[in-house]
Amino acid sequence: MKNQTPNDTWLVTGAGGLLGGDLVRAWPDRPVVGLRHAELDITDADACRRVLDEHRPAVVVNGAAHASLDFCETHRDEAMRVNADGPRCLAEACAGTGARLVHISTDYVFDGEQTEPYVEEDEPRPLSVYSESKLAGERAVLEVSARFLVVRVAWVFGFAEKSFPRTVLRRAQHMQTVRVIADQLGSPTYSLDIAEAIVRLVEVDVTGIAHFTNESVCTRFDMARYVFMRLGLDADRVQAMASSTLPWVAPRPARLELSKDRYRHATNARVRPWQEALDEYLEADAACAALARAASG
Repeated sequence: MKNQTPNDTWLVTGAGGLLGGDLVRAWPDRPVVGLRHAELDITDADACRRVLDEHRPAVVVNGAAHASLDFCETHRDEAMRVNADGPRCLAEACAGTGARLVHISTDYVFDGEQTEPYVEEDEPRPLSVYSESKLAGERAVLEVSARFLVVRVAWVFGFAEKSFPRTVLRRAQHMQTVRVIADQLGSPTYSLDIAEAIVRLVEVDVTGIAHFTNESVCTRFDMARYVFMRLGLDADRVQAMASSTLPWVAPRPARLELSKDRYRHATNARVRPWQEALDEYLEADAACAALARAASG
C-alpha cells in the first residue's frame, strides 16, 4: 500500500458532474483528488478499495450519481445500481481505510406534501425511481457506518455547462422568449456554498443526515427572471409555463424546502439567501456574462 493511515487528502467522486467538479474547484487550499466516472466506477467494489488504498484520503465526498429523473424512471436497475449499490461499495471501502465519507443526496427523497420545511427526522416519501434510489443510497451508507455523513441538497447551480443559469441564457441566444416552469418551488443552491457547508460539517464532526440549501424558495421561472435582470437582459423575455406541458416521465414534487436548523446549530454559520449566492455566482462566471452578451444581440 502507498500509505498505511489516512492523510489530509480529500477525494471527490463524480468530479465530472455538476457538483463534483465544483467541489474540486472550491478547495484549492487543501490536497484534493477529483475522480471522474472513467477513473472510478463506484459500483466496482474492487476499484473502490484500490483507489482508497492508493490515496488513503481522510475524507471522501461522493458526488457520483445518475441524476436524470426520467432516465432513472425508465432504467430502474441501473438507477439502483449507481445510486444505491455504488454508495454502499464506496462506504465499505471507506470503512476499510478509516476515511470519513460524505455522501451527497437530494431533497427529492420527500414528496413535497408538507407545508413546513423538512427536517432530517421527517419520514421520506419518494415519488420517483430516482428518489427511491437516492434514499436507498443514503440508508446503505449509514448502515455501513453511523459516523458517515449524508448531506441533502437541492437545485444545485454552478460552473458546469448544464447549470440552470447557463442553460436559460444559452436558450436566449436563439429565442426572443424563453419558457420556464413556474409551478414548482425549490431552493436554488450554489455549489460553492455546498462546498463550504461540507467543510464546516466535517470540521465539527456532524454525522448522520444534514440538510443544506441556500435560504428561501422560488420557482425556476423566478430564478430565470432574476438571472436576466442581474445580467442586463429584459426579464419579460422569460415566460411562465406549466410543468404539465412537458413530456416528463418521472413525477416531481410541487414544493420542497429543507430546514437548515441542524446545520446552523452545529456550525454557527449563516445560510445566505439564494439571491445573494446567485449574485456572487453571476459575477464570477465568465460564461454567463458571455452568454448574456450574445443573447442581447
